[in-house]
Amino acid sequence: MNLSKLRHVIAVERTGSITKASEMMNVTQSAVTKSVADVEREIGYALFTRHARGVSTTEMGSAFIARAARILADMDQLIEDAQARRQQREALLRVGIAPSSLEGLLNRAVRSLIRKYPDYRVQLHGVPVERGIQMLRQGDLDICLGPLDRLSAESGFTCEPLGMLNGRLFVRKVHPLTRLEKPRADEINRYPIIIPDLSGAYVDRILALVPSEQAPPSLRVHILENFPMVTEIVGTTDTIGVVSAGYAQSRTFKARFTTIPYDLGEPMPIAAASRKEWLPTRPMKHFMAAIQAHPPIGYEPRASSGTPCRPEAGPAVTPR
Repeated sequence: MNLSKLRHVIAVERTGSITKASEMMNVTQSAVTKSVADVEREIGYALFTRHARGVSTTEMGSAFIARAARILADMDQLIEDAQARRQQREALLRVGIAPSSLEGLLNRAVRSLIRKYPDYRVQLHGVPVERGIQMLRQGDLDICLGPLDRLSAESGFTCEPLGMLNGRLFVRKVHPLTRLEKPRADEINRYPIIIPDLSGAYVDRILALVPSEQAPPSLRVHILENFPMVTEIVGTTDTIGVVSAGYAQSRTFKARFTTIPYDLGEPMPIAAASRKEWLPTRPMKHFMAAIQAHPPIGYEPRASSGTPCRPEAGPAVTPR
């Protein structure tokens, strides 16, 4: 018994004729006859009484066919709902950036994607690293960009390594620190510092700048994920922010800010992760292609791998 045979049986009941049912279903009479016989043999009783001019439904057959019709209606609705959901997913791309201060990584890629595929709808979500991982795990994101070491801890993710993120401290052009050739840690920690996320890149190195005897390091820094907000604060106060070395080379950045020559340690590997159990949608494929075609400022993308997340070395990346 299968859905096709049940559809043949229901067509016979509705038309009262195997011939008319075959015409309605656009199949041969022998196919309909076989379907009816197969179902009757499996359930152990007759569905129809045969007459010279057609068939009529038996009492037990009527109950069986009524239930079969409800099942098929539910199945048709299930298929229709699944197709509608697929169409929605085929037009929607939900990308998480963890932390949100890395949103500038995607400027050129997203612009290219939207221009080339105007029917797509892109949703960018700037989130803390742990929140981005949770949203991807729950299916609330299609792709999450973030630290490779954190994404690699999730066995259910597949990663595309993007390279290495180089961070820099930055200040407004007219800032007391700009008068120093190479500021020391004690000279830097005189000023407030903004970091995007306590689990983000260079946090340990930056928190080490804050004397622990004064207060817990996490209470001596601002935590702001919105990079445009950070630039407005840094641009109008003596506060220090964090920026990628690549974005720091852009004309937009250089017009207002300058970096501080202070070593924040080793670059951080970053990656784009997706759920292994989900097949990539067209927007996901085109988004990754856009990143390959339009890499973040100042970096060379890694070759696409599509392998489960795991830490590995990569080329220097200097996005915003």
